[in-house]
Amino acid sequence: MPYRAMKESLNAVIDSLSDGILVTDKQGKIVLYNQQAEAMLGIKGSYALNQPVQDHIRNELLVKLITKILRLDVPYRTEEVCLMNSGNTMLRVHVNPVRDTNGLLIGSVTVLHDVAQLSAIDKIKANFLSMVSHQLKSPLSSTLLQTSILLDGMVGEFNEKQRDLLQKVRTKIKGMVDLIHDILDVCYIEEGGYLTQIESLNLAEILQRTVELMQPQAQDKDIAIHVKIEDHIPLIIGNKSSVEAMFINLISNAIKYTPSEGQVSVEMTQNAQNVQIEVSDTGLGVEDKDIPRIFEKFYRVRSEITKNINGTGLGLSIVKSVVDAHSGAINVESKVGEGTTFTILLRVK
Repeated sequence: MPYRAMKESLNAVIDSLSDGILVTDKQGKIVLYNQQAEAMLGIKGSYALNQPVQDHIRNELLVKLITKILRLDVPYRTEEVCLMNSGNTMLRVHVNPVRDTNGLLIGSVTVLHDVAQLSAIDKIKANFLSMVSHQLKSPLSSTLLQTSILLDGMVGEFNEKQRDLLQKVRTKIKGMVDLIHDILDVCYIEEGGYLTQIESLNLAEILQRTVELMQPQAQDKDIAIHVKIEDHIPLIIGNKSSVEAMFINLISNAIKYTPSEGQVSVEMTQNAQNVQIEVSDTGLGVEDKDIPRIFEKFYRVRSEITKNINGTGLGLSIVKSVVDAHSGAINVESKVGEGTTFTILLRVK
């Protein structure tokens, strides 16, 4: 096939792709791009060919990534940026080096994927989930209350079998109510609800109240909660309800996965310009392979030991979302059979 025909065929192929393609030589000059990249990056016609990438792409971050790739002296490297703003477009960007058969760098190729449509679909899903959860919350809470009234004997006594069945019903309903509360917390945080109610927060007071709230759950399992709060903890700026949810889920998780007669320790200190919170337990621990996934929504570690432990799989996802929303950091250390420690850093006011 003649060179000209091959070139036209290649252009037709890359123009048929739904993703944007941008190719540069090793000096950073544009040598090839398709119609999608032209639209996504605002490139004007064919004038950009053989011109420096920085002269025709307005997004400084993308230019820096391409420049970085072209300067790296490594066998292989890929750079990725998720949700990069380019006008009204939301892009997932992959920048890869291009090497010849001898391994010498000859340029770069950038793949751009528009995820704006996916983001819109995710928002629709989140709104639907929030609406359904609100609709279910009231009748399920009412049913849970009525079941508790029955078990308390306020409308008459039940035999042992009837009481056992009612207890199972209440447990299942409570699990559904807990799930709905967690879903609403996730929706609230992801929708940025915390941004509308920002105030100065005394973390020491919030933590003390949370521990008092969690004491009955700990006492049911004969678990001791030890609290150590350094004097004069500085204030932070944040959302009170979401920080309370963070503490509740952290401590509840520690209690849930700690066997009877175990211990949960909560410590709060000032670490440079941050407030540091450590929640440790003497529980089951988490295997190294599971640690990267424990903050995913609905993810639960499955084993013979944990299969009978009730939970929604949203608690740690809520914790991570709250920490991220407050520009904090979270770290996990765990040993199977010995326990787990969660360390959170939140910047002071």
